[in-house]
Amino acid sequence: MAVFFETLGWLGTFCFLFSYFMLIKKKWSSHQSIYHWFNILGSVFFIMNGAYYSAWSVIFVNFAWGCIAVYGLMKDQGATKKPQQ
Repeated sequence: MAVFFETLGWLGTFCFLFSYFMLIKKKWSSHQSIYHWFNILGSVFFIMNGAYYSAWSVIFVNFAWGCIAVYGLMKDQGATKKPQQ
């Protein structure tokens, strides 16, 4: 079971680093859904990893990170919808 949760931690690391790399390379924008989804997925993986190891600071920071990513996703999706007149 430990290998499963350790793997989740590494997948979370990959999600965060890959999304940041794609942002810096200007392949992705911080307003694209894919960027937000990679951050949400990474935070979920880290929360699961942190819960297994009882690492409360990891859980907290990744919960906050995930909430910010969800907010960004919702905000950007709302900005793409055009109001009807």
